[in-house]
Amino acid sequence: MRLPKWKKCRFAATLALLLAAACGPLAAQSKTPTPQEQANLKMVLRWYREVVLAGHVDLARKYMAEDYVDHDPNRQPTLASFVEHFGGKPPRPIAPTLSHPPIRAYAKGDYVVLLWEWEDKDPANPSAMYKYNSFDIVRIQNGKIQEHWDTDRKTPPDAARQ
Repeated sequence: MRLPKWKKCRFAATLALLLAAACGPLAAQSKTPTPQEQANLKMVLRWYREVVLAGHVDLARKYMAEDYVDHDPNRQPTLASFVEHFGGKPPRPIAPTLSHPPIRAYAKGDYVVLLWEWEDKDPANPSAMYKYNSFDIVRIQNGKIQEHWDTDRKTPPDAARQ
């Protein structure tokens, strides 16, 4: 199901307000992350590079809690489902850095936020490109990724196979 344009705009505006509300108080606080927040951010970026992008699901338990919860509407919220999904293709070489780093990445307390900017063909004008954003938020507990949220929406079964 495709959302009407006004609902997409409403969602984007709501998300922007939530992020602004969450980040506003941070600006008044110290801008220097704590050593633990720095470690959390580095760990999440390594996890993203090694497990998510390169598909090395054999490393998932190094980074992710056994009772991990994923808020992706396309699969079960478990570590096993995550491993099955990202292990569907053979692992690729792990790049030393992210080839497409997030445009913003920060940690505050137990949370790490990654904000991505992407470019795609404009559905209204396939000869033109447009930019859009997505995000990943993870919650760290006991040194491992405990929970994950992102911008995924339900995908029709046929689209997931492509």
